[in-house]
Amino acid sequence: MKNKIIKRSKMIIISGIAMALTLTGCSLFPAVTDSRSSIDPDSPYTSIGTCLTVHNTDERLTLHDNMDTLSSDGLYYASWTAGNAEPYENSDKDTIDLYDAQLYLLLGEYGSTETAQANIDEWLEAGQNSYRVTDEETITCGEQVYTVITYDFVNESNPFARGVSAFGVIGSNAVCVELTCREQYDEDLKEMLITFLNGCTYS
Repeated sequence: MKNKIIKRSKMIIISGIAMALTLTGCSLFPAVTDSRSSIDPDSPYTSIGTCLTVHNTDERLTLHDNMDTLSSDGLYYASWTAGNAEPYENSDKDTIDLYDAQLYLLLGEYGSTETAQANIDEWLEAGQNSYRVTDEETITCGEQVYTVITYDFVNESNPFARGVSAFGVIGSNAVCVELTCREQYDEDLKEMLITFLNGCTYS
């Protein structure tokens, strides 16, 4: 089962992370009540993996998950929420909280830069093929270079309307940060993403 989760994570997390991790009953990671989750709502700092610290200065974002379940395989996952939440029935008929916007972070710690780059290339390609990409650019935040894509969701059953994602390789680490929102959310997603990325430091 674990190998199945790891294999699916590489192809599903980026191409549909919002649906896969939050809106379906077949989540790739344990529920947020899992004892391996680590959340300190009073601290603006969140440690992810062994190399990444997030300093969240955006009061719109609240830490929701911080998972190290796949740490033995070098994979870490965290998420933040923004706006209001309302009950939403997913495809498995489970009712979950659906927020106006959600930010997802996936970190892969690998043995080499080449492996990290190969994973980022795979994640980016999955995103490009799964969304209606409206813009792609390279930006620098916190002295780190990221490829950023802006897109609309093409799956009408997805309650999220649009999103923006950043993909980066830092040494032997690969990171993807994805911010998605519902139709009525009118905040500037790119500005929120850039603020978040500027709060990410790697060691």
